[in-house]
Amino acid sequence: MKKVIICDDNEKSIFELREMIDQLFPNLFVISGYVSARQLIYEVEDEFLKSADILFVDVEMKEMEGTKVAKILQKKMPMLKIIFITGYPERTEKIFDEIDPFGLLLKPFCRERLEKCLKRELESEKKEGRFVEIRKKGKNYYVPTEEIYYVESRARKLFIHKKDKTESVYERISRFCFIYEEDFVRCHQSYAVNWGQVAEVSTNGILLKNGEKIPISRQKYREVRSRIL
Repeated sequence: MKKVIICDDNEKSIFELREMIDQLFPNLFVISGYVSARQLIYEVEDEFLKSADILFVDVEMKEMEGTKVAKILQKKMPMLKIIFITGYPERTEKIFDEIDPFGLLLKPFCRERLEKCLKRELESEKKEGRFVEIRKKGKNYYVPTEEIYYVESRARKLFIHKKDKTESVYERISRFCFIYEEDFVRCHQSYAVNWGQVAEVSTNGILLKNGEKIPISRQKYREVRSRIL
């Protein structure tokens, strides 16, 4: 799960933003909120808070300017992506003069703009093969690739077997393997395995690191061995 920090001296804004993120991307982000910029900096410098992926920070705070907070945190966390929050769009030019932000979010918060900002981060991770996107009940969910052992096609559904549970979605296995070909290899008409979870390949099947054995078809055997070994 990705770590998100929200720094805003308005507690209501932190609550609203946290709720919006949780609604848009359930169970994907761990969110920490700070009304005190100094407290946040103290925890980072004291290595209480060692890492984060995204920082939402209000530009106009009484205790400390958001740009200053962003600069301090980026020195400690070079890969941290900064999304500035402001209720004064006319003052945004100064922000871009001092730091190159990942995004800008205006108050009152817009769900579409927030979703766009966070999707940019998720899309960059997906390109690296680190997330699989699944759609259920009209919502998009993002599953870390490393959590998936294999997928199984059955009764027009795709069953995604993860470390802790199995998810089912309406998806074709051929389309899934085409999209995520860098991480999954089809070994059977009804199965595709995460090659990062493979322990052994033989004509009798594929042994996964969790001890499960997945069938392999005769036609796919050579292709799978060349891909994995």
